[in-house]
Amino acid sequence: MHRIATYFLLFFISLLTLNTHSYSQDIVTMFKRVKPSVVTVISYNAFDLEDGTGSGFFIDHNRIITNFHVVEDAASVKIRLNDSTEFPVVRMIAKDSVKDIAILELDIPASRKITPLVFRTVPPEQGERVYVVGNPLGFEQSVSDGIVSSVRVIKDEGKVIQFTAAVSPGSSGSPLLDASGAVLGVVRMIMTEGQNLNFAVPAEFAKSIKIEGVFPFVSKRKSYEGQEMDVKDAFVVDTALIGEIPTTLVEQKDRNLWRLRTAALRLMWESGIVDKNINRIARAVKRIYEKIDIEKDTLTMKQAGNVVIEALGVNTAALEYSQENRQIRENVSSTLTMIATQTIMTGKATPVGGVASVLKSHGQIWQDFEKDGSYALLTYADTNSIKDVDIAVFYLDEGKWKSVAANTNIDKYSYLYFTAPKTAEYAILWRVAEYGEKKKEGVIGSMFFEY
Repeated sequence: MHRIATYFLLFFISLLTLNTHSYSQDIVTMFKRVKPSVVTVISYNAFDLEDGTGSGFFIDHNRIITNFHVVEDAASVKIRLNDSTEFPVVRMIAKDSVKDIAILELDIPASRKITPLVFRTVPPEQGERVYVVGNPLGFEQSVSDGIVSSVRVIKDEGKVIQFTAAVSPGSSGSPLLDASGAVLGVVRMIMTEGQNLNFAVPAEFAKSIKIEGVFPFVSKRKSYEGQEMDVKDAFVVDTALIGEIPTTLVEQKDRNLWRLRTAALRLMWESGIVDKNINRIARAVKRIYEKIDIEKDTLTMKQAGNVVIEALGVNTAALEYSQENRQIRENVSSTLTMIATQTIMTGKATPVGGVASVLKSHGQIWQDFEKDGSYALLTYADTNSIKDVDIAVFYLDEGKWKSVAANTNIDKYSYLYFTAPKTAEYAILWRVAEYGEKKKEGVIGSMFFEY
């Protein structure tokens, strides 16, 4: 009897192992079938810069469903398939900002083989195993699993599926799947205050959302100085001050004199004073840089600035502030210094520059950045006088000013993070979109960090 019982137990274990292996193989097969239908959704801002990514999946040959917040305010959108092929999104044809659902129509060839995912009509059971395929934090085609924690109703949100499969930013718009690969819902949000508190819009709603019309993607518009315009048009590099040498200047000395004059104007010296003292400024080159021959060698803008400061000093009259603005500037500088100190203590970044000044409508400064270097730019505005300040960074590439980064959101701290495309001097521009007081000026401060 004991031997028979042992044989039965071994048979049961082998059967269980076989079933588990078979189930695992079914899931692997399901993923291979589903993954080509899951895409990366890439939104671009008014500056043609990537503004964020999310996930989505095909529900028809040329239609993608995703979260509305992934494409909200986008100037243009593309989708990337699992083979890295990209296709433009022509328009949004359905949206629900409350449920956070959008349907996008693509410009995709009819010859391209697409297998849309299918929604499941039967709601999931509590405890049912579920799977997510998406692009968390940019890790495309990632897979996670978990269970349905509950199907519940949240105030102002309606019915949602609560589940435990791991998701992160970038997973928004991913399909929540059952073991057969049918779509139970569309992943929409994470509650970071807890653990495994993830939610999806049920398939019954996502499937029934109405195609209401055409919602084209357009460049973002804001009001600057009372005039509504595309935000991209509000940021124009002042080439007269950036040191862009006229092509008519052929001789090296003339080109260096142009840079010296430009550097003086950038340091807020009036043009009449600069022209009167240009020879004096030129003679200062040899005092500071003994090995530089103004007739043969090229002065950088940074060197030209140092020469002007040595020859003319700092134009303190241009830096005079009212008593009120001096106090505000000190407060802004103190705030930035505190932030810089905290950043240094983390060991993750090093301050490489900064400025605090009165901003009237718009401003522009220059900063040297190194190719492939990672930088962050934090701008802090005195919110009593400026409610909304926007910022953009540009670099000169083959005669054209190209955008590197931009932030035109309404926020107290305008934060940018970017990788420099080349070693060069970059133009950093600010525009005030909304003042907090009747006077058309305010104090801002910015700090640059290298990561």
